[in-house]
Amino acid sequence: MNRKVGVIYSYILMIAEVGSAMLFTPFLIRMLGTSQYGVYQLSSQITAYLMLLDLGVGNAVIRYMAKYRNEENKQKQSEFLGVATIFYVAIAIITLIIGVVLVVIFPNVFAKGLSPEEIKIGQKLLVVTMLTCATTLGTSSFATTLIAYERFSFSKGLSIIAVFLKVGISVVVLLLGWKAFGIVLAHFITNLMIRTAYTLYVLFKLKIKPRFNNFDVSFIKETVTYSSFVFLQMLATQINSMTDTILLGILAKGASLIIAIYGAGAQIIQYFKTIGTHFTGVLMAGVVRLVESGADAETLQKEMVRIGRIILMMLGMVFTVFLVFGKHFVVLWAGEKYENSYFVASAIMVPVMFTLVQTVGTQILWAKNRHKSQAIIQVISALINIVITALLIKWKPLEGAVIGSVIALTIGDVICMNTMFKREIHIKLLSYFIGLFKGILPSLLIAFAAGKLFNLIGLSKYGWIGFIINCVVMIAVYGICMITFGMNKSEKKMITDLLGKILKHPKRVKGE
Repeated sequence: MNRKVGVIYSYILMIAEVGSAMLFTPFLIRMLGTSQYGVYQLSSQITAYLMLLDLGVGNAVIRYMAKYRNEENKQKQSEFLGVATIFYVAIAIITLIIGVVLVVIFPNVFAKGLSPEEIKIGQKLLVVTMLTCATTLGTSSFATTLIAYERFSFSKGLSIIAVFLKVGISVVVLLLGWKAFGIVLAHFITNLMIRTAYTLYVLFKLKIKPRFNNFDVSFIKETVTYSSFVFLQMLATQINSMTDTILLGILAKGASLIIAIYGAGAQIIQYFKTIGTHFTGVLMAGVVRLVESGADAETLQKEMVRIGRIILMMLGMVFTVFLVFGKHFVVLWAGEKYENSYFVASAIMVPVMFTLVQTVGTQILWAKNRHKSQAIIQVISALINIVITALLIKWKPLEGAVIGSVIALTIGDVICMNTMFKREIHIKLLSYFIGLFKGILPSLLIAFAAGKLFNLIGLSKYGWIGFIINCVVMIAVYGICMITFGMNKSEKKMITDLLGKILKHPKRVKGE
């Protein structure tokens, strides 16, 4: 039941995040202006790199806390939480030190791409975003413990509240004229409140107190070994997602405008990722249980197909609709200046979609501790991404950044990932992809054709109303196809059962 509750809350959170962000971002762009919005995006991306200082320990906390919880070993849980807490507090301090250095060198690094005024704004934003990052990292052991305990009602519920708090406070500070500095300050305050609540819940509700003595050295060594390769995968992901913005800021003249256009496209990609990651975020503890029970390759493949299909149903629909009507959406949403953001988003969506659909496979590798080779290959491809992107930016800044990312993601996160699934989990790729796309791919193709034909009517000239009608028609065609021949019996039953529980017993969804 916990996983179902987690999925429900995850999708509520996803709708809240994507919906509020889509409504708020156009207001943000117009209030900040293209220049300051570009600097805001740049400072956010720089700070995001520091989240890599997690070093993969977050996944280790989920894995081992879930394992010790299944074994009902409270002592091991307290010891592990103690190790993780010490690690994260130390990392938070290191983050602050690095933050000071970055603020000092910021003018020299971005002298070519930013004006003196933009550099001053960027330095101010970095100070606050570094504090937010340090707060997040310093309390990560408690946040991930909640996931290991599958307390999704509390953690996801608080996250939903945080979304509306962030947007509400941000609107107020923008109207007061605080610009980008007000936005990052609002995020810091909200984040501090939520992370404090996570910590108190673990200490006093779950009653798990970190122990800071009698550490088992072999226990720490095992954790570090496991986490180091998860960190490499996180590093590769972060390089692929953040490199373009940083390199544009360093190498491209008039970078703030290009970064703003790329940033709007990247924001759409982030919404797209949110749809997939909020579902997979509740799976890790269950995957650990499946692997610990000794599931064979066939069982694991069935689990990958089962979960992958659910994610693909949603992501495939979003991608197909965006492919047909995305340019119209971008112009309405961000303005005509940002029309090229459609190219950024639609191109990068393709490899990202495969990565998200197959996330459970990566989680299986983590749970089986067989992710070393995959991690190394992904890091190599990410480093290649830096070289390719740097060269292509000199050719055409925006197009070069996008093409470099697509090449790197396809090699590292699609081709290499599936190679590892075949080698380490013994997945039969042909039967896996047949099972994954069966019924869904034909439904998407029919919906795509219907969208293209319906677009000929010319409703786009009616603004948001025309856009909504176009999307509704396309989604309706897709839905009919899925119900008729796309979904299998278990998927139809899962949806009807879930709807039945929500409608008949709404109180159950609130419980664990």
